[in-house]
Amino acid sequence: MRRILFGLAVLALLLAGVPAVQAAPLEDARRRQRALKAELQAATAELQAAEADLARAEDQLAYDKGQLAAADRQAIGAKAALADQAAAMYRSGGLAIADALLDRDPALVPGRVEMATVLVTRHAQLIEDAQVAGDAYRSVLGRVTKGYERAKALRDQARSAVGRLEAGLEEAQVVEARLVRLEQRRQAQAAAKVKATPPDPPPPPNGGGGGGGGSGKACILERPYSYVDSWGAARSGGRRHQGTDVMAPHGARVFAFVNGVVSRESTSSNGGIQLYLQGDNGVEYFYAHLSGYAVSTGTRVRAGQLIAYNGQTGNARYTAPHVHFEVHPGGGSPVNPYPHLKPVCG
Repeated sequence: MRRILFGLAVLALLLAGVPAVQAAPLEDARRRQRALKAELQAATAELQAAEADLARAEDQLAYDKGQLAAADRQAIGAKAALADQAAAMYRSGGLAIADALLDRDPALVPGRVEMATVLVTRHAQLIEDAQVAGDAYRSVLGRVTKGYERAKALRDQARSAVGRLEAGLEEAQVVEARLVRLEQRRQAQAAAKVKATPPDPPPPPNGGGGGGGGSGKACILERPYSYVDSWGAARSGGRRHQGTDVMAPHGARVFAFVNGVVSRESTSSNGGIQLYLQGDNGVEYFYAHLSGYAVSTGTRVRAGQLIAYNGQTGNARYTAPHVHFEVHPGGGSPVNPYPHLKPVCG
């Protein structure tokens, strides 16, 4: 009897330890997710900074190339003008200077020699100035080109880091979901014959799409995603960033931010595949760099409804897949989307 009681006590202790054993991997998975999210956020900020640095380097490189070309054109023009002047002097009497030196009137010699010398020296000075300028810009161009290549390499490294972290976060979320299901099964078994209320289902992949906690808004992308406030950051051609880039894996689902109508679908060299959502709240929302559409123009949608897929079309082909998102109150000039996204996307 004592052995039986001892065995039952050991079994009870083992069963009591099961939840803790199962809970530990789940907590570890959640900690890993939090760490990956923080790393992804930091990598996204680095990518945005690298994009701005690269844009500035591109502009500087284009400017210096233009200045070098102008200096070379000036040198070529000055050489051609000098050749034309020499030919004209020859046609008008190439021995004019020698005749002046042999002229019986010495007073005429300095004036004639000075005129010929000024004509030649003027063009020679232009050639020298153009060559000096050209050499200077060639020297600067070498340094600027190296800076551009350095900025491009840093941008590529940041883009690769974002891609790796997105893949890692996606895998971590799959592991967590599996552990959640195991925990739910354990709780159901522990309830035995007691009919318990089923646990709440895991949150939708876009982090609350379709409601946004009662706000009538939903995040524009399914997880994993990351974004930073890049409003006003430098872009090539002297432009400024007028949206928020939400990074996510290629092909990730893109959702309607609010209830409204998909008013237009179009393409452009910069934005690639684009979509305009006219919200019932009077605000127009712009999505760019998509890989494809899930609905057609004129479709009425609700917040959180699938409308497109993430991509890197247009000038985003040189960076990580993302949705460029803009907010246009009343359909007018854009405002910073970050404060609109943050309460909904977290």
